[in-house]
Amino acid sequence: MAVLYRGRDAAFRLASFLAEGLERGESCHYLAPRAFHAGMIDEVQKHAGDLDRFLAARTLQLHEGPTEVEQLRGWTQGVFEEAERDGASAVRWLEEGTWHAPTGFPARQFFENHALLNYQVKHYVCVALCQYDLERLDPPRLFSAIGVHRHLIINDTLIRDNPFYIPAERFIPLSPEERERDLVNLFREAGFDVNKFLDAIVGFGRLQRSPTAEP
Repeated sequence: MAVLYRGRDAAFRLASFLAEGLERGESCHYLAPRAFHAGMIDEVQKHAGDLDRFLAARTLQLHEGPTEVEQLRGWTQGVFEEAERDGASAVRWLEEGTWHAPTGFPARQFFENHALLNYQVKHYVCVALCQYDLERLDPPRLFSAIGVHRHLIINDTLIRDNPFYIPAERFIPLSPEERERDLVNLFREAGFDVNKFLDAIVGFGRLQRSPTAEP
């Protein structure tokens, strides 16, 4: 699920998501630039109490992210395998969408790996939230963030079935232009205004949850 937010202060508002997982004995992971770690720890502390025991037991792990594609794929698989080996009831994954920049991870393959992550999470009890700061996203990256996530939260509205989601088997072979085509058209209809563009996508989500829709 992609969560779109605005501003650095809002980057830590999902700390309760991790804290709830810790209290339930789940394996919780936060992937973000190091500059975000202290802020997230402070916020989780407000909800979960003594974090030292969770950090010592590795039920809460903070990561900066690898530098290469194959490292990311192997490391991600290792997260799930470790949780399974340790008997964790589930995995909670909270990711800040800017982690790749300080590590030097290739931006071109960043969203391709997110597309593939959809395969991995299907095999485990897992909730994965990927956060993106709208103030730091140019339109092509915003389009990709929308395209690779089946579910979206925009302005606190849940879009359960993202109409612009592209499964990995389709996303990866497509050219950037093909991946972005429908979203570019919608962006154009919104007058190249990001707020109107996002409101239009939220409108699709509301239509999906209309009273006449099947449950």
